Amino acid sequence: MLRLFKKGENLATVKEMEDLEQHSTGIISLERYPAVKKQLRMINLTEQDLKYLSCMQVQMQPILPMMTNRFYQAMDDQPQLLHIIAEHSSMDRLKKSLTKHMQSIFQGEIDENYLKQRRIIAKVHVRIGLEPKWYLAAVESLYEEFFAFIEQQDLPKKRQFNTLRAFMKVMNFEQQLVLDAYEEENKVKRQEVEHSKAVVKDQVLNTSQNLAAISQQTSASTDELSKKAHVLENMTVHNLQFITETEKTSLTGKELVVTQTEQFGQMVEYMSDFKDRMKALHHSSEQIQGVVTLITSIADQTNLLSLNAAIEAARAGQHGKGFAVVAAEVRNLSVETKQAIGKVTGMIEVTDANIAEMSNFMKQMEKLIQESAKGNELVTQSYDGIVQAVSGMKEQTAESHTSIESTVQILEEINQAIETIAHSSDGLIQLADDL
Repeated sequence: MLRLFKKGENLATVKEMEDLEQHSTGIISLERYPAVKKQLRMINLTEQDLKYLSCMQVQMQPILPMMTNRFYQAMDDQPQLLHIIAEHSSMDRLKKSLTKHMQSIFQGEIDENYLKQRRIIAKVHVRIGLEPKWYLAAVESLYEEFFAFIEQQDLPKKRQFNTLRAFMKVMNFEQQLVLDAYEEENKVKRQEVEHSKAVVKDQVLNTSQNLAAISQQTSASTDELSKKAHVLENMTVHNLQFITETEKTSLTGKELVVTQTEQFGQMVEYMSDFKDRMKALHHSSEQIQGVVTLITSIADQTNLLSLNAAIEAARAGQHGKGFAVVAAEVRNLSVETKQAIGKVTGMIEVTDANIAEMSNFMKQMEKLIQESAKGNELVTQSYDGIVQAVSGMKEQTAESHTSIESTVQILEEINQAIETIAHSSDGLIQLADDL
């Protein structure tokens, strides 16, 4: 045991103690605290005990700082305690507070203010996180130092015993007050914890119930969305087939248009050849017209010659009758030839008119065919655009199909996650019930 006192120092004689006892008092004033008075009765702490301690008040003044130092030296081996002290206060401040606290023990009075001061100290210990075990362990050093102090005093053994017993009773009462304050603070904390647990429980229950409701709604929504996704997937498959068929049809139509364009080109060539032949026919008709004109001229001259021959036959009289008959026949032949030529001329005119109409018609047909050929070229270009667009749609539809498949897979994973959440919410409800 560490001794803070040297032999012969601070010795109190019997006479001095008797004089001090006559002038010392011991007072217990706790009328408003019957429970505390009951505690004092249980440990048999009396006003006489307080008087014994009050007699030591003067002798204790020089050694109280040393007792305080010893009290905190007991904490040097506990770094966590030093950390608590450094965080919430300072060592010098705590030593001064403890010295003042120890002085009040030897004042010989336990009243309401005494209780308040002890409870304040206990609350401070609770607030800074000093555990009761460390407080009780440090108090042991106060016992040792006070016992050593009393041993050095020149007092009768009975007086030493009574003083030591009084100190032990007061320290026991001190520890009861501190532990009661600890318990009150801990009770408040437990109530706060229980309240927090109740709040957490309510929050967990509400959250789990909301989570369950949300998971059910989400599950229903994802199921509906999954069904729609499957329908959309089927639609994209049909669309892909339709677009593929449309692409084939477009390619076939493009081939037909190209073939038709080639045929239009051949028709244009045929029309050009037919036009040349119509020109040749018109030229032949013109030549026939020339021949007809020549024959008409010959028929006119023949008719004139037959007329002259008839005149000469009439002059010849009887000898010219035979010649007159020949002349009449020639004349008739000339008239018939002229009539036939007239018919041929009419036919040639009709033929020329028909050739002219055919030529105009061929020109119109050629123009229409050329315009149709141009239209076919535009149609071909349109088919090229359609084929390209359909090919692009096909690629996009294929990508959409892939995306929809991925979406369906994701929805399935979401459904699995929702099931997990539902199980978790059930677990939360069970956990809340266990709180």
